[in-house]
Amino acid sequence: MFVMSILFILMMFAAPVINPNGGYVSMDFSLKNIIPQFNVNYFTSLSILVFAVGGCEKISPYVNKVGNPSKGFPKGMITLAIMVMVCTILGTVAMGMMFDPEVINENFSSYVSNGAYWAFQQLGEYYHVGDLLLVIYALCNMVGQLSTLVISIDAPLRMLLDNKDTQQFIPKALLKQNEHGAYINGIKLVALLSGAIILVQSVVPGAAAVLTQLTKLNSVCMPLRYLWVFVAYMALRKQFDKFPAEYRFVKGQGLAMFFGGWCFVVTLACCIMGMYSTDLFTMVLNIATPIVLTTLGLILPEIAKREAQ
Repeated sequence: MFVMSILFILMMFAAPVINPNGGYVSMDFSLKNIIPQFNVNYFTSLSILVFAVGGCEKISPYVNKVGNPSKGFPKGMITLAIMVMVCTILGTVAMGMMFDPEVINENFSSYVSNGAYWAFQQLGEYYHVGDLLLVIYALCNMVGQLSTLVISIDAPLRMLLDNKDTQQFIPKALLKQNEHGAYINGIKLVALLSGAIILVQSVVPGAAAVLTQLTKLNSVCMPLRYLWVFVAYMALRKQFDKFPAEYRFVKGQGLAMFFGGWCFVVTLACCIMGMYSTDLFTMVLNIATPIVLTTLGLILPEIAKREAQ
């Protein structure tokens, strides 16, 4: 997917030279257009920025497996951040050459759902190859989404349930594994919760509107998980002498607590603002879903506690 993103950027920047009559949108890089408008829409969209870099936390189990973790891991994370930044900035410019903002605003839900497909389809028209680039992108995206789905469901379950220290807080039914070592009941629970969220969307008209709403919901729920990470980080730093590690983010205790607290406050603020919506159903869903999931997280240890008695 990274290769496809870079390919799209390079081909789009080269398109005006190869096909000058492609009908491109002229972009105004004046200061008034570069500086965002700090309004309600801006602040309620900040959670999307936190969501954009989400996923890198899945690398955490491999920190100490990197050669020379104190140097290798930070280099990997910096490289990751640069890759995201380059693709985001240059990709935004490339798409700005394709689509008129007024047209996007008129079909915003469709753009959020299908914008990447529209971009590769349009790119194919510039190069007179029809839908070839669209098909290639769709296939790459399919493989990428399937692999992400597997990692997002199976990997966290294994990380949580394989740990003997955490199993005491998990009901026995969720510890059931199949012949491949996958926690089958845990996967079923995830499927049930996901299915319930999707079922609720049935009252929303149109698939494009549903995908837009799910994207917004995900941008709220996913970053909220990181609050637990920041709390755990600060708790560990208070007892860092009990947990030897080859890699530490910062050496100074005060600076470490500052960064942990700063990340917690900023993430919480972005998520709370992201819950707001002019559509009442969307706002209720954005507020209720994290509450339900957090409540479930509190109930499961109580069930395990009763089983152990």
